[in-house]
Amino acid sequence: MNSRSEINDLVKFASVFELTAICLLLVVAFWFQFVMGELPCPLCILQRQGILIIASGFLLNMRYHIRPGHYSLSLLAAVLTSFISLRQIALHVTTPQGYGSAFLGLHMYTWLYILCSALIVYIALVVGYSRQFELHAYKDEVSEARDPRIRGFSHLAFAFLVFLIVANIVSVFFECGLEQCPDNPMRYMVYGWL
Repeated sequence: MNSRSEINDLVKFASVFELTAICLLLVVAFWFQFVMGELPCPLCILQRQGILIIASGFLLNMRYHIRPGHYSLSLLAAVLTSFISLRQIALHVTTPQGYGSAFLGLHMYTWLYILCSALIVYIALVVGYSRQFELHAYKDEVSEARDPRIRGFSHLAFAFLVFLIVANIVSVFFECGLEQCPDNPMRYMVYGWL
C-alpha cells in the first residue's frame, strides 16, 4: 500500500469519526426529548438543524474527496449554530432555571455553544493540513477508503445520519404539526389530530 492510499484511508477514517461524533450530539438531544420528556423549543430545533449541516460537511468529505469547501460548510454551520446557542443563552441569562435540564451545571444550549466553539477551532486546525487536499489530484485515487473496515464504518455512519435526519423530521412534525412551533412546547401537537 502506498503512502497516498494510507493518507487517504487515515483522512477518511477521521471524517467517519467526525461524522459519528456529531451524530452522537443528536442522540443526546433525542435522549433528552424522549427519555427525559423535554420537548425542544424552536431555537433547540434550529440548533439540531445546525448540527445536521455540520455533519453534512463531514459526510461530503467522507463520501467524496476532501475539499476545503466541505470543511467550509461545516465551519459556517458551526458558527451559525454557536450564534443560535448564544441567542438562547442570552434569553435565559436572567432566569436562573434556564430552559430544560442542566448537565454538570450547564444547560444543553450552553454545552452546544462550547462544543461549536471547539469545533470551529478544530476545523480551522484541520484545514491547515494541506496534504489532504492534494490526494484528489491523483487520478489513481478513488474517493472511498481502500480499507474495507473504514468503508464499512463509513456506510454505517451514513445510514446513522440518514436515520437521524428522518427521525428529526418526524419528531418536529409530531411536535409542531403544520403550524409554527410553540415557544415553550408542553405536548406534541399532532396528538390532537389523532
